Amino acid sequence: MAREFSGKSQAAKTTRLIYCGPSLPGGVFPRHMIIKGEGGSVPPHLQELFDKCPSIAALLVPVSSLAATEKAILSKGTQEHYFYTEIQKYIKKGGE
Repeated sequence: MAREFSGKSQAAKTTRLIYCGPSLPGGVFPRHMIIKGEGGSVPPHLQELFDKCPSIAALLVPVSSLAATEKAILSKGTQEHYFYTEIQKYIKKGGE
């Protein structure tokens, strides 16, 4: 399911994560935005966004998983496809 970000560092290693979902309105979180995550922590404004729509966090993946995630998004019946459609619904309901 959706990845939880506690804000606490679980590892000292910095990981580059890329967002594979649809761009959110107003430039809040564009598709393919890359962020640095330290042990699962993210900036507070993104945590608030993940709380509103957990599917957004689920499509924030390591850069090395980009190709596989993009392929899975296109395949109906996968979790990635489900998360993508949930984000689209969130956007249509006015989520920003």
